Amino acid sequence: MSVTNRNIVAIYFTFALQSLGQAISWQFGTYFLKDELGVLNFVMLTVIWSIPSFVTILAVNFWGATSDRRGRRKPFMTIGFAGFSGTFLLLSFVQSSMEFLLITAAGAVFSAAAIPAGQALATTATEKKGERLGWMLVAQSAGWFVGAFGSGFLYDIIGMFNLYRIAGLVCILATVICALVVKDVTIAPSEIRKRSSTLTILRIPGMARLAMAAGMSSMGIVSITSLMAIMIVDELGGATAYVGLANASATLLAVFITGYIGKVIDQRGPAGILMGAYASYAIFAVGFALVGDPLAAALLYALPIYPLSNTAAYAFAALLSGDEERGSAMGLVNGAQNAGNAIGPLVGGFFAEYIFLRVQPVSWINMVFNLVALLFAISLVPIAYSLHNKSIELTDIDETEYTN
Repeated sequence: MSVTNRNIVAIYFTFALQSLGQAISWQFGTYFLKDELGVLNFVMLTVIWSIPSFVTILAVNFWGATSDRRGRRKPFMTIGFAGFSGTFLLLSFVQSSMEFLLITAAGAVFSAAAIPAGQALATTATEKKGERLGWMLVAQSAGWFVGAFGSGFLYDIIGMFNLYRIAGLVCILATVICALVVKDVTIAPSEIRKRSSTLTILRIPGMARLAMAAGMSSMGIVSITSLMAIMIVDELGGATAYVGLANASATLLAVFITGYIGKVIDQRGPAGILMGAYASYAIFAVGFALVGDPLAAALLYALPIYPLSNTAAYAFAALLSGDEERGSAMGLVNGAQNAGNAIGPLVGGFFAEYIFLRVQPVSWINMVFNLVALLFAISLVPIAYSLHNKSIELTDIDETEYTN
């Protein structure tokens, strides 16, 4: 049973709503902790911010593997969207940093179910995995644009507590649409893969290096972006609206290019795009470490690099895995990214507090991690080339049989 175009649109729409809500919550997270909940130490601030990502590392692999064993995707998407909505609504009443930590950590257990299940459902029964994932990222970027741009201008007007309530309501809408509109696809696990575990998926040639590359890159990026609002507002003297402008501009540009990137990946393979993304992140890191104007920093941050890295990494995971183990493969890459998301802020907080004594120079750390990720990506070129050619040959055989 294939995934219909109408169902794909429904999947994309729910993830656009989820991203809208998440953008409202994410971009001012550490700024909210520092300026409204009184967490002034960079290390403590980033510990609170990182713990939910550590929870997600375990949860995302659990949900991905469970969806494979069940052969179902939609129930796990619904659980994930409900987790996001509950988290945001509870955060709208938080009064202390400890409450913030407990709510976000508990919410991460459930919200982690959405992404691997949605990516697995979108890439089921199709050779156009890169294109499907590319357009999924377009939908997420469109939602992120609205959330980031809107909350950037509304933060000083209505405050973060009301923004959390808006985010929660948006994610409730995503949950309802998923439950009522999205149609599931049942996948029967093969005898070979029926007992697959995360460790089994990790042993697939190239998967471990792909996970390391994704994790290293995320670690570097988040070491600086988790503290970006503090850098732009408190260190460079910009307005909170600049933070929204930075996030919104990056996602707006992504909307226009990501669909094309997915097609390029399907035609030429993911390795070249992955290498280009990590090299671009390293170059961006140099500029971000040296910029002195808050508006220039916001515009520099707007460079649409993440569509390259995300689409290529997940398309690579889809290329390495079969339909029946796709949830585990997506969960593994997502878990690696969340490992980076968890460790990166701690690295950034340590260097900001004890080495650099401010946030901006942490961007040099971002450069180093992405150069390491680039080396891993280069090592994957032979595997990507071989699998891509094999995929093209199988597609040609299928088309020949169909025409005959």
